[in-house]
Amino acid sequence: MKHDHSLLGMDAAEVLRQRAESLAQVSEEEAALDLQAMLLFRLGEEWYAFRIEQVLEIYNEYRIAPIPRVPEFILGVINIRGEIVSVTDIARLMRVSVSEADARGEQSAIVVTNDTCTSAVVVDEIGDIIEVPADSIEPPLAVVDKSQSEWVSGSVYVEGRLIGIINLDKVLEPIGENE
Repeated sequence: MKHDHSLLGMDAAEVLRQRAESLAQVSEEEAALDLQAMLLFRLGEEWYAFRIEQVLEIYNEYRIAPIPRVPEFILGVINIRGEIVSVTDIARLMRVSVSEADARGEQSAIVVTNDTCTSAVVVDEIGDIIEVPADSIEPPLAVVDKSQSEWVSGSVYVEGRLIGIINLDKVLEPIGENE
């Protein structure tokens, strides 16, 4: 009997070893994919994305305090828990045309940040959070208007839609920095 028990123990150990190897391969495959998480949003008819690590939060209800003598794409500032944050109309900045319905409606704001700046970026619609393999991100190929190309760092196809990945460092670049 003891001999049978040790055989059973060896079989269980082998099963566990194989299961561990299988699980290790899955995580290696996932790591090899190097997935990039992104938050989708719509401006007019086009879809864009911010890398999720650049997104702090989404704001739906806010009151903008206007600031005099700033570029038209800076709508003003908002107070987020005691921090004053600029509000950027990214559609105006990128010269993306939006419909009157979108322009009239209350817009959601995505609060984004990089090493130097934080801003609430108004968008027409918030989409899903997606994960895409890093190697599926291409240079910004099908940018409709060349004036938009400086604002887009890459593109990716998601469910048949072309998504422009926003170059946040360029969007948040201080005014007059590279002029």
